[in-house]
Amino acid sequence: LKRISSKEVSKLEPLAPPVAVSPNGIRVPMQRPDGGGSLCQARVQLLVNHFIVKYPKLSTFFHYDIDIKFDPASSKVSGKELSNADFLSAKAELFKDDSFRQLSSAVAYDGKRNLFTVAQLPEGLFRVRVRSKTYIVSVEFKKQLPLSQLSELPVAREILQGLDVIVREASSWSKIILGHGFYSPQSKVDMGSGVVSMKGTQQTLKHTQQGLVLCVDYSVMPFRRDGPVLDIVRQFIKPLPLDYRTALNKTHREKLVYELKGQRVTVSHRKTKQKYTIQGFTDLPASQITFLDSESGQSRKLVDYFAQQYGKVIEYQMLPCLDLSKSKDKPNYVPIELCKLVEGQRYPMANLNKDTDRALKGKALIKAAERKWEIETAVKAEDGPCRGEIAQQFGISLDVKMMEVTGRVLSPPMLTLGSSRGAPGNLSITPSNCQWNLMGKKLVEGKALQCWGIVDFSARPSHNKQQALDGNMFINYIVRKCCDLGIQMNKTACFVHLSAMSVLSDPHQLYEELNKAKQAAVKKNQKLQLLFCPMSEQHPGYKTLKLICETQLGIQTQCFLSHLANKTQGQDQYMSNLALKINSKLGGINVQLQDKLPLDNGAPYMFIGADVNHPSPGNVESPSIAAVVASMNRGATKYVPRIRAQPHRCEVIKNLGEIVQELIGVFEKKAGVKPQRIIYFRDGVSDGQFEMVLNEELADMEKVIKVKGYSPTITVIVAKKRHHTRLFPKEHNERRCRRRTAMCSLARWWTPELLTL
Repeated sequence: LKRISSKEVSKLEPLAPPVAVSPNGIRVPMQRPDGGGSLCQARVQLLVNHFIVKYPKLSTFFHYDIDIKFDPASSKVSGKELSNADFLSAKAELFKDDSFRQLSSAVAYDGKRNLFTVAQLPEGLFRVRVRSKTYIVSVEFKKQLPLSQLSELPVAREILQGLDVIVREASSWSKIILGHGFYSPQSKVDMGSGVVSMKGTQQTLKHTQQGLVLCVDYSVMPFRRDGPVLDIVRQFIKPLPLDYRTALNKTHREKLVYELKGQRVTVSHRKTKQKYTIQGFTDLPASQITFLDSESGQSRKLVDYFAQQYGKVIEYQMLPCLDLSKSKDKPNYVPIELCKLVEGQRYPMANLNKDTDRALKGKALIKAAERKWEIETAVKAEDGPCRGEIAQQFGISLDVKMMEVTGRVLSPPMLTLGSSRGAPGNLSITPSNCQWNLMGKKLVEGKALQCWGIVDFSARPSHNKQQALDGNMFINYIVRKCCDLGIQMNKTACFVHLSAMSVLSDPHQLYEELNKAKQAAVKKNQKLQLLFCPMSEQHPGYKTLKLICETQLGIQTQCFLSHLANKTQGQDQYMSNLALKINSKLGGINVQLQDKLPLDNGAPYMFIGADVNHPSPGNVESPSIAAVVASMNRGATKYVPRIRAQPHRCEVIKNLGEIVQELIGVFEKKAGVKPQRIIYFRDGVSDGQFEMVLNEELADMEKVIKVKGYSPTITVIVAKKRHHTRLFPKEHNERRCRRRTAMCSLARWWTPELLTL
């Protein structure tokens, strides 16, 4: 190790700037004035999966930024990217030096660029040599983090970030980490179809009224099975055999690209553990790929190159190669048989087939007592949170007993319906199972359905084990049920077409089929109000169907599974649920709250709900979608939506003010007045994004709408995403918490009330 002098520093290319930490915003959330509320039917004692974190309150931690680059003076590595393995080896070598060694066991590293220590480190630029490679290491002091600030509000995000790194250090060495999840490879279970499941925990550090706690929840995650990529190819081309003559057709290629693009692999022809990312497949099979040899200047066959250079005779020469290129300038094509998928790659939930999805849910949705046991076992394990040497050096420990809190059981709400005689009727929800019965009832406002059609994709199912819809029985049932509930539905469809499940895989053909239904109504001088789309199975083409109908054709659709509609048992309940969806899509009102809302004092009000939906993991191109809806009537039963595409993985809603201004304009047209109170429900917000909602989204909303004397009161309510808090009854004779149990005693200034439905 050698410190770089100030003269040399000026000659070096500057390292990347440290990751910026957002400063605290001007606005801070206010504490609930009612302390969480007192209304209840009964009070109960609960256990919650929060564990007290003990820490030295008078200690101070130090936050450093570490950055490592290859030494530009080294010609061997000039221009190369630094791998994670290089980064870790250079960091390890740095802490072998005398000036760093004494703190090597008291340094927490987040795997990126943040170091947290109990004492100060030497700062500056250092030249580190590991075997034949030389690195430039930058160590820059960022901030002192006094733990006494944990009692102040708001709590500095850097302190929680540093403590989180320390708490999870012991678990990070032996487990696969996904976000806040830790999964054990020893728990691996083969689920079939190239998927394995692993058990683990989700761990989140939180600040509550009881102090600093670690929330630990049981979790099961699907992963892609590691091993030869050939196994995936073999799975996708079934029932065709895989041998030296096998080639991929267009369908096989598209499915494999969708399945494998973005996945990481290792190669067997080189003695390296380096991981490569699959960019796609080559257009040509391996046998036809040639390249220009830079040494001889002659064209060489790729299969000959692998045979002569590495002694690898390529058996499956008719298959394409994997494109593992890092850039277009330096193509890297490797035969499929030489590539292996690495362990620990998450399998997208949306891609699971029906059987695998059902099996995974069976492992994840376990009884409350089992979940409690799994959580407590994980906390007490040798590789559990706060169990490592680094946590001991920082003086951090964990109470392994679940916290005890008091909960409130709320009364079920009373609902208002119509009745067969036209007078309003009441509907009570059964407390034991939270169900209601619509027999002899009518909806508050049933709309007329005069022009409707059916495009029956289940008529030709994907395979013979699936059921086609019994069309006549379905029409009779749904017409009768809709009419019983006050939805005046025409008994005769204006269009019926028997299609096939295979059409859902072809967007162009799907558009043609759906457009036929619309044009059939046009020929009859009618507008198609609703199109029923029965399917024999859950199909990825469902998303395409919705996209076409709602954004291109302007058609409302009601999709459902044919085998559920064919069942005679529970038929009335199933058709009732379909009818409720149909009436909502037609603009009707199904039910209303019997009691007035507390804010209904005569002044007009509007509820706004907003969320951002992101592409699935591995998709790096698709935009995120922001959706905002707003209530348009006093009962808050009718809503108008606005949808916007925005940059990939962007959580803040862009131009929220303009969207809300549009919705206020619609409200004013319908009600004749602007809302004086706005209640903004923001869904899907993590612990670190409250400032974003207050200081970006709310600020943008106020900037746009509060003009020309209009200044409505705005209340922001955040629904956190993936909070992973789980409640358990303290009494052993109760299997789970009672429904409608609210818990407020964990609420801090930013934490919403938790409710089990």
